[in-house]
Amino acid sequence: MKNRWLVALAALLAGGAVSAGLLVFADPARGAVDVYAAAHDLQAGVPLSTDAIQVKRVSIEGGAAQLFTVGEESRLSALRAAHDIPAGQLIQRGDVMSSTSFVDRRLVFVPVGQAPPVSNGARVDLLLIAGTPDHPTVVPFALGVEVQAATNGGLVVAVPAKEAAAFVFAAATMHLAAVVAEPGAGHGTEVPISSSDDAMVVASGR
Repeated sequence: MKNRWLVALAALLAGGAVSAGLLVFADPARGAVDVYAAAHDLQAGVPLSTDAIQVKRVSIEGGAAQLFTVGEESRLSALRAAHDIPAGQLIQRGDVMSSTSFVDRRLVFVPVGQAPPVSNGARVDLLLIAGTPDHPTVVPFALGVEVQAATNGGLVVAVPAKEAAAFVFAAATMHLAAVVAEPGAGHGTEVPISSSDDAMVVASGR
């Protein structure tokens, strides 16, 4: 009789252990992660400030590599919405862009002569070489332009849609030179040069 009670007790304990294991496995909180979502409807281009985002706890099959998890708030705050994001939608890495990018942009090919080596994503200052052979001038045309690709004879640059026609006109009619900004460099401060004296003064730092 005692042995029967021991067997029954062992079976009961084993069953309880299995049930507990099933409960843990089936718990929806198992494997959940805290990620950021839109706190309200966000329009394209708006900063992802603290009042624009909220934390949601979710369980996602395949992991949350494409999402922003808790701890990345400071990184999010330096970004902007790349397109309209409805309230409650989880914010993915493809939904955001840097604060220096813009939403409605166009790619334009700009011929430049003897440009320094440049990589995709770099920023360049485009300078206009104009005037006459006897009196040439160099003046800034566009500063801090984002390069999408470098090709033989020129650069493919990303510009706001409203400025695209101006760049097309410049590409067709103007002689442009490119000055490449190093990563982290400040905004371009080039000044017009219209004489050898101007060039010498600026180059000497006076």
